[in-house]
Amino acid sequence: MKEQLRTEKWSVYLKQQDKRLRVITETDLKIKTGEIIGLIGESGCGKSVFWKSVLGLQNPAVWELEGNAWIRGEMVNFQNPEELRSMRGREAAVILQDPMSSFDQVFTIEQHFWETAKAHTNWSRKETAEKAVELLRRLYIREPEQVLQMYPFQCSGGMLQRIMIAIALMMEPAVLIADEPTTSVDVTVQREILSMLKELNQKQQTSILYISHDLRAVESISDYVYVMYAGYVVESFPVSRLKEENVRHPYTQKLLEARPSFTKKRLPVLQGRPPELMERQSGCPFAARCPMADEACKTFDMKKTAISENHMVRCRKQEGLS
Repeated sequence: MKEQLRTEKWSVYLKQQDKRLRVITETDLKIKTGEIIGLIGESGCGKSVFWKSVLGLQNPAVWELEGNAWIRGEMVNFQNPEELRSMRGREAAVILQDPMSSFDQVFTIEQHFWETAKAHTNWSRKETAEKAVELLRRLYIREPEQVLQMYPFQCSGGMLQRIMIAIALMMEPAVLIADEPTTSVDVTVQREILSMLKELNQKQQTSILYISHDLRAVESISDYVYVMYAGYVVESFPVSRLKEENVRHPYTQKLLEARPSFTKKRLPVLQGRPPELMERQSGCPFAARCPMADEACKTFDMKKTAISENHMVRCRKQEGLS
């Protein structure tokens, strides 16, 4: 099956005066055609920095990239700004978590579609509007012709999220990156958005990178899961193994233990927080919060251990236990 997105030894550094702070460390991630990948982890673990760096959205004067990235089998050339602009929206598109702030309130919905089309095609405004109407109908928006004439502030959050998905799909991208797409909407709309993403994946074989804190949403939509902590992918496995008895990294286990359940039992709290960039040291970055950690964990080189053919973990306690 063809890979639509792949990174190899992908590292991202923040340049700060005479310092070089590592934000993402040797992340190997791949998404095949028609696959939905879940990327989970606490806030500050590097999830958004990862996808923004792969799309070349960070200022090269401040950020430094190492490793390689491929989209639709083509290596991304981060030295060519024109090539990057052409790739964004056409090869890889993004759905953001706050639809209201992602739209310009002084432009109509039609104008937002037109700006995307103008950047990548020679379509006329009429052709763009026809394509927009088709996409909005597919996403169950009623009276799409009227919606195109509306301004963002006249639309609900759920409607704007669907409009954002329609704009992202207009160029039929290889990969759709959904960064917390259900954060700012209610539970009913969350369910609708997840259902739409799953339908797009099944009907059009759209590959999706789904980034979320919501483990239940990730479990319901994903085929494979990557767990990120302090810039490392600390564990990756098929979604069928997203259970406390199957996962192997203590961080993943703690995330699952803290998952809300419909009982009166008090949820355990994962004490502490991910280390800030200036606080990161050698060894396992989770050692300070890990109930299993010992002195040797503080010098662990974070190498990978293969639990099985498609299950990887970076944990000293798992070495030799596969």
